[in-house]
Amino acid sequence: MTTFDPIKQRAASDYVVGRLMYETLVGQDDDGTIVPRIAAKWDQSPTGVTFTLKKGVTCSDGKPLTASQVAASLTRYRTSSAGAAMTFGPGNTGAGTTITGDDKAGTVSVRLAAPWGELLPGLANTTTGVVCSPGLSAGDRLGTGAVGGAGTGPYELVGSERGSTYELKLREGFDAWPRYAAMPAGRPAGTLKVSVVKNESTLANQLQTGAVDFGAFTGPDAARFGRGGFTIAAAPLIRNFVAFNQREGHPGADPEIRRAVAQAIDARAFNRVFGDTGQVMTSYVDARALCVSTDASLLTKTDPAAAKKVLDGVKIELVGSNAVAQGAGNTYVQEALRAAGADVKLTNADNGTWATRVTGNQGNWDLTVFPMIYGQLARGGVHFIGEEPAKGRNFGAVDNKAFLAGYGAATTTVDQNAKCAAWQKAQKALLHANDVVPLATVNVHYVFRAGISAATPAGAFDPATLRIAE
Repeated sequence: MTTFDPIKQRAASDYVVGRLMYETLVGQDDDGTIVPRIAAKWDQSPTGVTFTLKKGVTCSDGKPLTASQVAASLTRYRTSSAGAAMTFGPGNTGAGTTITGDDKAGTVSVRLAAPWGELLPGLANTTTGVVCSPGLSAGDRLGTGAVGGAGTGPYELVGSERGSTYELKLREGFDAWPRYAAMPAGRPAGTLKVSVVKNESTLANQLQTGAVDFGAFTGPDAARFGRGGFTIAAAPLIRNFVAFNQREGHPGADPEIRRAVAQAIDARAFNRVFGDTGQVMTSYVDARALCVSTDASLLTKTDPAAAKKVLDGVKIELVGSNAVAQGAGNTYVQEALRAAGADVKLTNADNGTWATRVTGNQGNWDLTVFPMIYGQLARGGVHFIGEEPAKGRNFGAVDNKAFLAGYGAATTTVDQNAKCAAWQKAQKALLHANDVVPLATVNVHYVFRAGISAATPAGAFDPATLRIAE
């Protein structure tokens, strides 16, 4: 783990333990449905939302959680978290946005300076976990996990070996569980031990010998659990697509070259590189995403012969991350483009170097296989609009006015029909211009021992829902 402070979460273990220690106001279920967590209900408009808190919710020291504490925690998140702009909206970072709590009414109100229809999904993220007063006044100590009474989640930390094992105890009387449509049966564990296991083969051995009851796998070790009383749930973890450097002087600035690259690549062949276990994509997010385009006719059809007429002799600097299967997907793209006549130099970089060079645009690159972990159109779409790094996230300098217009219309309304209609137009514009070339997902496999289960809403494991069969 890197921190116990929810707004500073970076590692996978941070998110798991953070979800157990700090509750959010709402959660997000399959199909983007927003469900209660600390909040019992809410009233939303394009410029804000008012939450009514569940009665009887307490902090980890047993004291009541008040609306003013929730407001103070959200204000800290809004003013201190790097991800707050995507939660509250890029136009709501200034003093015009206010968060207030009415302790008597038990309500928390968020009022936005500019319309933003993605506020509820943003507040479902673990980084918005509510911190009680002792944690809010603790400064950097909150990140050490040593602040009593700071938590709002179902479990509190009772022991830890840094970088190895973290032990948490169920809080007596906790009753703010999420309300997913498919909640597992059984009872929550009295204690949970979260082990950090960096090698998936080691984790598989521990799962098979009974040393652990649950594990998540992205590699071939998941195949060891097809029988023997284990239950496996698979879900997309990484959404892969090709993206271009569209700045002047780079091949991607030419729409005909972008189209030819799309013609040279076969998403089904890319999926086979990963054992044919993923999902071929029709947009830059997977098919589980709310309002995603599933119209395959919008995609440029694979046509190597047509690609060769354009790509023959074109020099391309392909830079990819080796964090997924040692960069095997990048190698496939290189070979597909070479077969179409392109002169392709591949750099399989570690994830940090790739991020600096490509998403930070601090090095030379023409094309990348982007391994996106976001499963929402709005959060992923920021990579194709706005300012370039370091001020913005538009790493490829995409200038697609129709996509920008659709993005704006989709993210400023709370009417679901209007939102999806706008997203369909936006995705059509992006795919028509071949600003992205959808590939396939790399899945995570959640493996449970017999008698253990948990919810995986929208494909994301929620550790607060771990249950033991009665």
